[in-house]
Amino acid sequence: MKKAFFIRMIITMVITMGFAQVVKANEPTACCVDGTAYFVWNIDGNGTLHVIPLENTTSNFDKSPFYKYRNQIKNVIIENDFYCEEGFRTLGNNLFKGLDKLESIQFAAPVRNIGESVFEGCTALREITIPSSVESIGRNALRGCSNLVSVSLPFLGFDGSIWVNQTDKNDLSWIFGTSNGKEFYTVSHTIGEKTMTSSLPVSLKSFSISSGILCNDTFDDCVSLDNVKLGRATKSVPTSLVAGHYSSMSLYTDK
Repeated sequence: MKKAFFIRMIITMVITMGFAQVVKANEPTACCVDGTAYFVWNIDGNGTLHVIPLENTTSNFDKSPFYKYRNQIKNVIIENDFYCEEGFRTLGNNLFKGLDKLESIQFAAPVRNIGESVFEGCTALREITIPSSVESIGRNALRGCSNLVSVSLPFLGFDGSIWVNQTDKNDLSWIFGTSNGKEFYTVSHTIGEKTMTSSLPVSLKSFSISSGILCNDTFDDCVSLDNVKLGRATKSVPTSLVAGHYSSMSLYTDK
């Protein structure tokens, strides 16, 4: 009851008073689906989209609720707020899909799960750090992000010929999917009798993974990479990296 009261209070204040910069977006700032207000948002004068959780999860969307404002949105901040102290347990499917002017995203609040295609098609996004609080990453979460230079993931991996907890520790092909165009090159490796294929942006220079189990040939086709950082919890370090397979690559670990 207390939470419902606060939600109604926020919505009332937002609609009657408004956020100064929301007028620019010409939309109410409460995101409501089937009568539930999942979050409050506004776009400030610097093109930053602030998303403030009211519930511990967002709805899944067929299309990003912010898509019509994609020319305005340059940055996203998932805010922390005392109305929902645990932050978003889950970012719903397609939440930021197709925001092609989005350059950065900041997780100021904890997030546990990232849904499918959440950042798909964010072609201006140059770097992303998925926080350690994240336990699962949905299929195609970074598909089509053609200008990524730096990616940091809390986990990645296989264990022999089977998935390592398929819902939350997956191969590059799960996270990046496949894309066409000169902005991408194909990465593939074989697990047992199955060949996994993904499309990584040719712009990608730095890749960091905190934990997980990697195949020896995970990065064999990643010709653009200059730096790979593997955390102390990462197992099965690719032998090709250790052997200096790439003349321009340096391998760092935090052991």
